Amino acid sequence: MRNVKNTMIQGVLGLVAPHLCFGCAKVGSPLCANCKYNIIAEPYSGCVLCERLTDTGICILHTISYKTIWVVAERKGVLQEVIDAYKFQNLKAAAQSLAELLNEALPLLPKNTLIVPVPTIASHIRERGYDHTLLIAKHFASLRGLTLSPVLEAISRTTQHTVGKKERAKQASTAYRATQKLSTTTPYLLIDDIVTTGATIAAASDQLMHAGASTVWVAVLARQPLDVEAGIC
Repeated sequence: MRNVKNTMIQGVLGLVAPHLCFGCAKVGSPLCANCKYNIIAEPYSGCVLCERLTDTGICILHTISYKTIWVVAERKGVLQEVIDAYKFQNLKAAAQSLAELLNEALPLLPKNTLIVPVPTIASHIRERGYDHTLLIAKHFASLRGLTLSPVLEAISRTTQHTVGKKERAKQASTAYRATQKLSTTTPYLLIDDIVTTGATIAAASDQLMHAGASTVWVAVLARQPLDVEAGIC
């Protein structure tokens, strides 16, 4: 009932008090076109695992199941404010703006690419009243004219924001499973909001590969170093 009330309140507020841009306070949406451009103009260009410079998101020092990861930017400033409001303050309308960031940051993808959101645990969905990753993935798929394919499900109730790197990897390894056999000729794009140690996306990618996928890419909104992490569950 609380989540239904939150959704109704958001709808009413959206009509009475239009959203202000988090970057410049312009009326209209949580991120105006100029502020989206400012975020995209400073993309994260390092390895998500060790920060070495690379144009694929993963440097040659690491063997990982996904081929490429695109990261819009570091989790700081305006981008951090929008993500936090979306996840922790019930700003559901920010999903469209965040999906637009991904749309503008990613290159063209094959038309048969399937969009796969990294599953959110049930307790977080109940708290927010929506699955934040699924909602972003839906908007992104719509913007690109691609098919949403939520073929992963969460099978763990654990949260990772209070544990270290090794424990994250251990938890993530048993956190997901594929719900069906996948095509070896279809590219799959995993979408998540934040990458910290890379354990979540690695585990999700592994499950896609085990289910038959041969090409897995990843797209995330922001990279957050583990040593400065704060409340990003």
